Amino acid sequence: MEKLSDTERIDDLQRGGFRIIQDSRLFRFGTDAVLLTHFARIRKGDRIVDLGSGNGVIPLLLCSLYDDISITGIELMQKNAELFRRNVVLNNVSDRIKVIEDDIKNVPSLFAPGETEAVITNPPYMKCEGALKNESPERAAARHEIYIDLDGIISAASYLLKFGGRFFMVHRPERLAEIFVLMKKHSIEPKRLRFVQSSAEKEPSMILVEGAKGGKEGLKIMPVFIIHDKSGELTEEYKKIYYG
Repeated sequence: MEKLSDTERIDDLQRGGFRIIQDSRLFRFGTDAVLLTHFARIRKGDRIVDLGSGNGVIPLLLCSLYDDISITGIELMQKNAELFRRNVVLNNVSDRIKVIEDDIKNVPSLFAPGETEAVITNPPYMKCEGALKNESPERAAARHEIYIDLDGIISAASYLLKFGGRFFMVHRPERLAEIFVLMKKHSIEPKRLRFVQSSAEKEPSMILVEGAKGGKEGLKIMPVFIIHDKSGELTEEYKKIYYG
C-alpha cells in the first residue's frame, strides 16, 4: 500500500485502472494534459519523450491508451521527479516509463539526435517577467518560463525527433504566432491545429498543436473542441475523452 502524506491523495485516471498520486503543494494536472494525450497521434512501437513531466500524468495517460510504446519523461524539479517515480511504481509500468531528473537543456547529453518518433509537452505558458510571489518553486516552474522558454523546448524536441517524427504541444492561443515561428526555425513543420473553448460563445483558452520534423508545408485546422454545451453540461466529446 502506497503511504501518503497529509497533502497527498490518489486519483483515478479513469483509464484501465491507472491511478496517480497528487500533492496539493505541487502543481496538479488539469484538462490541458488530458486533451493533449488524446490529441497526440501515437503509433505502435513509438519511442516517446515527454518534456517537463511534472508528476508524470502524460506518460501515465499514454500508457493507459497505448500498449506497445516506451516513454521517457524529463523533469527538473526534484519533488516532482520523486512523485513521478512513485506514480510509475504505483501503476507497475517501470518497464515502459523511464524517469530522468534533469534539465531539458541537457537533452543533447542524454540522447542521441533523432532517437525518438514522438515528443510531447505541456510546457509553462507564461513568460518569466518580474518577481513571482506566493508560489512554491514547483508551481512557479510549471506556470512560468523560469528554467526554459519556448525556444528551448522546441529546440530540444527537434533534436530528439527523427525525420518525420511528430511533435505535440498544448499552449495558449496568444502565443500561436511565436510557436509557429519557432517550430519552423527548428525544422518542425506545423501540421495540425485545434482550438479549445470552454463554450461556443467564449474565445479559445487553449491550442493543441502537432508538427512534423522536416515535414512538408500544409496545416490542417481541426474543428474547435468545445468543453461545455449551451446548457452548461459537459459535451459528449469531452466526456468520452475524460471519462473513457
